[in-house]
Amino acid sequence: MWVLELNDAEIAASRDGGVHYREPGVALLERQPVFGDAALAAARLRPRQFQSQYFARMNAEPVVPGISGIANQADLAYQHLRHIKAAASIGDEDELFVSVPSTSSPEQLGLLLGIAQEAKLNVRAVIDSAVAAASSARLPERCVLIDVLLHGAVAVDLAIADNARRESAREVPDVGLLQLLEGWVDAVADRFVGETRLDPLRVAETEQQVFDQVFAQVLKEDAVELSVGVEHRSGERRIRLPATALADKSAQRYDLLARRIGAASTLALTHRAARLPGLADRLRTSGHRLILLDPDAVRDGIWECADVLRGDDEIAFISSLPANSQAAAPEEIPPTHILCDAMAVPLGDDFHASRHPRANALGDAFRIVRRTSGHYVVPGAEAQVILNEHALVADTRVSLGDSIRCRKLEFTVIHLEGK
Repeated sequence: MWVLELNDAEIAASRDGGVHYREPGVALLERQPVFGDAALAAARLRPRQFQSQYFARMNAEPVVPGISGIANQADLAYQHLRHIKAAASIGDEDELFVSVPSTSSPEQLGLLLGIAQEAKLNVRAVIDSAVAAASSARLPERCVLIDVLLHGAVAVDLAIADNARRESAREVPDVGLLQLLEGWVDAVADRFVGETRLDPLRVAETEQQVFDQVFAQVLKEDAVELSVGVEHRSGERRIRLPATALADKSAQRYDLLARRIGAASTLALTHRAARLPGLADRLRTSGHRLILLDPDAVRDGIWECADVLRGDDEIAFISSLPANSQAAAPEEIPPTHILCDAMAVPLGDDFHASRHPRANALGDAFRIVRRTSGHYVVPGAEAQVILNEHALVADTRVSLGDSIRCRKLEFTVIHLEGK
């Protein structure tokens, strides 16, 4: 059986535990359409031909400029599905289960099934992606799942008992991957102008170079510090920028998401949401408890419920699935690094303050040690230590976003995805 995850920020087709396709839902329309990573690699070179809204819209709105065989958004979605089918080698008779964002409308789902049928995809069920992810994990009775699409974030209210059930869902525009990338590219460009007097956004070729490197280093490599080089007039210019600068650039968008989530609650973050620079820290400082879903949570949830999904001959949109009570509890997002003066270093099992390159004069002012129940900051005898505005007098557990001050230096406990 195949599982197709139709999140346009990262469409994935998997079979028997192996991922056979993982690319964004974007296209470049020239004589022949180009999809996914290849289209993204030319987004700044040919912006008028670049398309990124067709899976989000899934309707009859015209595509401008259109090409032969592609007149509207639905046509483009159809062609991309055919491309995925060929790239992943999905057969006409192969059993296919499709997950879609929780905010998909009935009209979009009906059109999707028609498009899939036209593409000769044997769709057996269409499943709410948040419900599929929640069904494979052990979550509290009430939580909010946070995911990111190309043009918005999604907050899904879930109720977990015998079943994982979606109660409501809302999309938060302007907190999508492409909007965030725009801000990060601008931040890198500002650093280029300040340090090299070159504005890489004035020329399409150099703008594409910046875009490609920011996308790769932030979303694929989880870089603590970005190193971005631009080839211009037979020479290279390079700048370095801490990932925290990208978090600062996105702060207003993250705050918009936090406001839409509302009162402090337990948030289950998909891997797409957790890897956004600074988002986890921002949500935690808003009072939320964060847990991290496995990157394969959607696929695993559908696999585990396959017999239930096969039980109905009529294709339906599934917004409730049996919860897996035997699943291991998702990991609360743990601290991994400590940040001071734009430089983050790993905590490890026993971090001494003096090991930080910005704080080698602190001696044994404090340590952070890993224990079974979490990371603890341990005061030393060298100097007074302030934890979250209170003097540290005993071993105290620390969490993401906690602030530690000592001798005019301020440290922040952070998590870096993949580290």
